[in-house]
Amino acid sequence: MSGGAANEESRGERGEWADVDSHARAMSEPIEDVVRELVELLGAKTLARIAGISETRAIQQWMNGRAPHSQQLLRFTLQVALMVANATDTDVARAWFHGSNPHLNDRSPAALLREGPLEEVQGVIVAAARAFASR
Repeated sequence: MSGGAANEESRGERGEWADVDSHARAMSEPIEDVVRELVELLGAKTLARIAGISETRAIQQWMNGRAPHSQQLLRFTLQVALMVANATDTDVARAWFHGSNPHLNDRSPAALLREGPLEEVQGVIVAAARAFASR
């Protein structure tokens, strides 16, 4: 096997493990921690935009025990944010969520998440995140 093929295989395996780890982490953390981590990764304004709320005050309340209505959306957003941030860093992850994405018909992931429904957009968003993380 050539060195390039071995590197591609290793990168593929690491990418798959990163996906599994991101999913497990996002699904198993208490929702307060999910929100806290999303604020660290994406910022409160981006999180508010994705959640479809107008003020970041609600995010502060979510971190202090008030249950958000959109827990699955928040957990999924964390999963994707971790996938992208693990491949780059938080500044790039923030840009990725706001940028026009060719894998999403030039829509931004944040806009798709906000406009949902989640069941209809999650597959294409994960595919776009995987494509970005594997580059």
